[in-house]
Amino acid sequence: MNLVRIFNGVVNALRDKPWEDGFDLSPRGLQRSFNAVAAYIPLGLVAARAAVKYNDNTASMPYGSIAMTLGLIALTFPLIAYVLCMLFDKMDRFRPWVIVRNWTNLFVYAMIAAALGLYLFGVLPFFPAYVLALTLYVGTLAIDVRLAWRIGGFDWIGAVFAGILISTATMMVLLLAISQNIA
Repeated sequence: MNLVRIFNGVVNALRDKPWEDGFDLSPRGLQRSFNAVAAYIPLGLVAARAAVKYNDNTASMPYGSIAMTLGLIALTFPLIAYVLCMLFDKMDRFRPWVIVRNWTNLFVYAMIAAALGLYLFGVLPFFPAYVLALTLYVGTLAIDVRLAWRIGGFDWIGAVFAGILISTATMMVLLLAISQNIA
């Protein structure tokens, strides 16, 4: 698993360049891409810790509940991708789409955690770190649309629908967790 090669594949997938060589598109590559999903959780905990520090530095953080919520959020995409690929007869695109999206989000979440980590270390004030992190997070919608179009094989309207559906589902999981006071 060469992260530099995967990163180059991610960049190429978001541009109009050949991206297939950057990823292991085999069934084993799909399994390995879920290592990236597992890495979302500690990166998300960095973001949650930054929020707790900003709001009340003395508050304790329910790490287990937050980790569970982050895991559910991360797993909403493969479920939605599977349903969309089944409905629109694109099952041949399911595996590459999930692999590329899992790795792409890992790099985005790493940048978010880096920005908020700079705040936690006192290098950057909260507001610029938050704006950078929020911009990157909102950018995942554009990334999802691009990957649905380029990797998932959807037309433009289908890709926009897929991106909005993915973002909406992840927000629903987050809001459900918040409403149940587990995150």
